[in-house]
Amino acid sequence: MSTKTIGKQRPSGADYASLQTQFSRYDRTTFSGFVYDRADPTRRYAVELLVDGEPYMSSLCDEFVTELAEAGIGDGRFGFTFNVQDEVSSSAGIIEARLANIGSPVGAPIRCDIAAAEAQWHRIGEIKWAGGLRFEGWLAQEVDEDIEILIAQRPVMTVKPTGWTNVARGSEFGVGRRIDFHLPEHFADGRVRGLSARTTSGRNLISEPVAFVAFERGLEQTIAELGRWDSERLRGQLFDQLLPASVPFHTYRSWKERFSPTTEADVSSEAAVVLIGEARVDESIESLEAQQHAAWSAVCLPVRGFSQFDPGAAREFVDGDAASSAFFVFCLSGTILAEDALQRFADVFASEPGCDVVYGDVEVSAGAGAVWPLLFSAFDLERTLEQGYGAYCFAVRRERAVEALRSAASLYDIFIGCAELERTYHLPGSVAALPRIDASVATAELVAASKAYFARTGVEANVEPRKAGLLPAVRVRRVVDWNERTTIIIPTRNRAELLKRCIETVLPAAHETNARILVVDNSSSEPEALDYLEGLSADEIDVISVEGPFNFAAINNAAVDCVDTENICFLNNDIQALDDGWLAEMLWRLAAPDVGAVGAKLLWPSSVVQHGGVVLGANFSAAHAFNDRMDGDPGYGDLLQVAHECSAVTAACLLMRKRDFVAVGGMDEIRFPISFNDIDLCLKLRQLGRRIVLAPDAKLVHLESASRGRDSAPDRKARFGHELAMLRAKWGEVLLDDPYYSPLLGLDSTPFSSLAWPPRSWKPRANLPPVPTVPPIGM
Repeated sequence: MSTKTIGKQRPSGADYASLQTQFSRYDRTTFSGFVYDRADPTRRYAVELLVDGEPYMSSLCDEFVTELAEAGIGDGRFGFTFNVQDEVSSSAGIIEARLANIGSPVGAPIRCDIAAAEAQWHRIGEIKWAGGLRFEGWLAQEVDEDIEILIAQRPVMTVKPTGWTNVARGSEFGVGRRIDFHLPEHFADGRVRGLSARTTSGRNLISEPVAFVAFERGLEQTIAELGRWDSERLRGQLFDQLLPASVPFHTYRSWKERFSPTTEADVSSEAAVVLIGEARVDESIESLEAQQHAAWSAVCLPVRGFSQFDPGAAREFVDGDAASSAFFVFCLSGTILAEDALQRFADVFASEPGCDVVYGDVEVSAGAGAVWPLLFSAFDLERTLEQGYGAYCFAVRRERAVEALRSAASLYDIFIGCAELERTYHLPGSVAALPRIDASVATAELVAASKAYFARTGVEANVEPRKAGLLPAVRVRRVVDWNERTTIIIPTRNRAELLKRCIETVLPAAHETNARILVVDNSSSEPEALDYLEGLSADEIDVISVEGPFNFAAINNAAVDCVDTENICFLNNDIQALDDGWLAEMLWRLAAPDVGAVGAKLLWPSSVVQHGGVVLGANFSAAHAFNDRMDGDPGYGDLLQVAHECSAVTAACLLMRKRDFVAVGGMDEIRFPISFNDIDLCLKLRQLGRRIVLAPDAKLVHLESASRGRDSAPDRKARFGHELAMLRAKWGEVLLDDPYYSPLLGLDSTPFSSLAWPPRSWKPRANLPPVPTVPPIGM
């Protein structure tokens, strides 16, 4: 008995001669095109995507295509977009599109084994969920349109691209217009939704909705308030750490009304307030009269310059009206103290007997009635010397204040003179709104106060004014012992053109600082690379060979074993120097005996900042700061203009002493062979009491991962995930409380760009060494 299969008859290709089709690749994982019928422009087709001949997904052709609409072809909605998994596109040989149920080809098949740099990129933008109600992405420079945001296909808001960001397309880098927005708060209701985005002309930025879910006060708190599933609170906590919620800075007023710190009403120690100057003093007195802390006295001292005063007049107040005061608060007249400021200062002195100095966050006017918060880190000596950031409203315990007023003559003198690392506390949350600061006058006083600090500590240093931003600023250059030599260590494998450009651009700085260059070859095999390396030896550049699989930590450890200089500078082979002074700038910072490592400001070739220090805790990991800023931008709180401390810096360009490297055991080549070894190294240095400094005047270009590829490649994801797990296991508690990052700032993927929702802590913070929990080898 014979059988016969009966089904739809497939039309011949001739029946579709009127079709116009296109199929192209946007990036590694995105494919798009269009299908329209010239004979019937109202007809919509379905397209099927095939990977190596096997059906993968399908889509209706109904996306807006600008060029078709401009050509007058129907309503222009004939486009389609497919997003495939990274693993699929990376392992596929051929990806093609066909008309669903018909089989006619759409455009030409795409060879996926062609290098990404050779592919044709047409993508106009991207949007990703950053956690909570925040979304980030980019729009191509040439697309001068706003973005319409839709939830469940319903428009909810229109956003304008603001600022710039780096966009990598294959091996090329460019500047994109930055997209950064938060959805309205009512979407934080615990429901899973999908977000779509399109330009105002109708072009889609994403092929399928981005799923997200947000909770008003975080998942952990939501579970706690429900009073059930207490065993699930740990999961909720982890969710909040991985996908933290935030709100934009422009919502600061409403955010401040929503969240506020608690105070201890029974603390009744008397406060003495010293106002410097007479401008707007009535406003300061009015804010004092509204204080929750009722026990206070105040004096207004005549001012010379910005904040200079007569120490004798201050001592009269100390011995007279303030004779019974437990602590003193110093600020400019015109400063408007928050109503809980004195009470919070009193709380800190009562609860922290080891605390001598407390400074809080402040608010500055942005014009038109807008107020912006300056949310500071725990005590940062380098930033204090260059910016005096904590000197605008701070409190000092009586004994320390009396001692300081014997010689101090300005706000900067008192703060810099009193502040010590373990006895200076930062109080999260605004304690005052500052009056206008005359930076031209204030800078001279900051120069004098920083010079006085170096004179007291016996350190030779030059201190010069630098361009001010929100706050006055100076530039510190400690005297360097040029007899101490530096070795620049550059690991490499093949890619001769990268290494050549690197050496050509850094060699002038090496000559200027009497540094040597050591190239560490890790199993190069390309003839061009081998010839170039052989030629380097003739140019008096040392070359050593470290064979075996790529292990960044092991390569650098082996290189340091061969070095006999006092200092070592780790440098990636995809670094390019922009001037000859970068290494000297870093050495001026390392000249401080308690500095353990110095990092540089790194740029992408697009001039977007790639590294401005490392912030711990972002998405329960670590993130480079200021990826949302262009070169020349001062950064939040002017942090890209002044030298400051951070928890870690990247080893793409990192200067340190060899003896410190040996003291901490070098880089961990077992737990962190490729990623996070620099963060682990810096945290081990901080554990020894060393400071990590970012020197923004040392500026270089970094083609991140140009030589070895990106960690997003499928064959590297598992390894990266394991190293991230090791970072969380060893330094998890430290990741949750970076002393150089305010607990009131958002911890999503772009540090210093949002407010935390809710705040993580209001507790006073001292800058203490980190304590690891070291997992055993084999875990």
